[in-house]
Amino acid sequence: MNNKRTIDFLIHLPITRGLLNDKERVFLAVLKGEVKTRSEATKRLKIRSTTISDYVAELLEARLLTEEPSEHVGRGRPSLTLGVNANRVVTIVFQVISQSVHTFMVNLAAQIIAHEHTEAPPGSDNKALEAIFRHLYNDIIARRPEDAEIAGIVFSLGGVFDRTTNRWIHTSRWPRMHNLDISAVFPKESDSITLSRTLDNELLIHLLQQDESTLLLHWGYGVGFAFGQSGDNIVEGGYAFGEIGHWHISGQNAPCHCGQKGCLETVAALWSIGHEVLGKEFQAGDDEENIATLLASKDLADNPAIQQAIDQMTTAASNVCRVFFPKKLIVSGPFVKNTGIWQAFCAGFEQQNSFFGQTIQQLSVSQVSRDLGVYGAAIPILEQGLAKLLQ
Repeated sequence: MNNKRTIDFLIHLPITRGLLNDKERVFLAVLKGEVKTRSEATKRLKIRSTTISDYVAELLEARLLTEEPSEHVGRGRPSLTLGVNANRVVTIVFQVISQSVHTFMVNLAAQIIAHEHTEAPPGSDNKALEAIFRHLYNDIIARRPEDAEIAGIVFSLGGVFDRTTNRWIHTSRWPRMHNLDISAVFPKESDSITLSRTLDNELLIHLLQQDESTLLLHWGYGVGFAFGQSGDNIVEGGYAFGEIGHWHISGQNAPCHCGQKGCLETVAALWSIGHEVLGKEFQAGDDEENIATLLASKDLADNPAIQQAIDQMTTAASNVCRVFFPKKLIVSGPFVKNTGIWQAFCAGFEQQNSFFGQTIQQLSVSQVSRDLGVYGAAIPILEQGLAKLLQ
């Protein structure tokens, strides 16, 4: 992520919202590149030079700031330049991508400074996934910068899980996995483990970009949604909130991975209609980004599986919008990367969505990258670690 985008996101952290104390103002000014020296901080922030020196000393002692001699030009002693030690606080994020488990180490500058991944076969059960998690954790922890403090571990998950007990209950990618206790995988770090929905993490990035009520609908290997009204007001609900992929569709009776029959996913998700849409090009477990590339170039106007999926998805989206009435509906996933599918979805949705003359103000395709989604998972934990060091 470029530096400007990084700054834009970091200024939304709770420690930088609203009224800041002067030490936090100093740190933020250096982070944003507004000041590079103590004298610049004195002038810009209108704080006494002796006080600035005290705050800088504290931030240097906490190793959140660095101060190094600048390039010497002309006579006199070289000035000292302030910088942020971005690796001082890091977070480890686990995420499922296609048929593999990935782990990322993210720092304060929204940089992924380490990344490991391992394929997990479709038949993987609890023990197999536990072994993968431990292996990835050991590999990523070995790459931790010497000065870095790990603020916590985040499992950014899809499927059904319970935040209160740290149990991953079900995912269609590994149907043999059931009720996996994430805390038991890392007993020594159990207090610092957080479970979050991958969709919620992507939604957080959207809300940081534009803070208004937003419904994010994902249409890919699975179908689900997230809803929020601001960066710190994302609806969590119960352990299966947003799992509309398992709504029953009248007249459908195909078996679903969840154990029920006739779910929305049986007529709309990649795992169920991928072969009908892409034929031999579809490989179960393939990366959604690769699937998006394949779908983008296809003319699928006459494909009956796609036509049925669009009809069911537009109805599902309209029904959810009648529950939350968001200002924005954002759709993510590989299907909407196909221009024809997206246009048909928009037409069907707009036809169904007029409600007493009121319509969704904005309908768009998600442009949030996977890396930004990972950072969305890391933000709440990074902010806690940063706030602790700033106190």
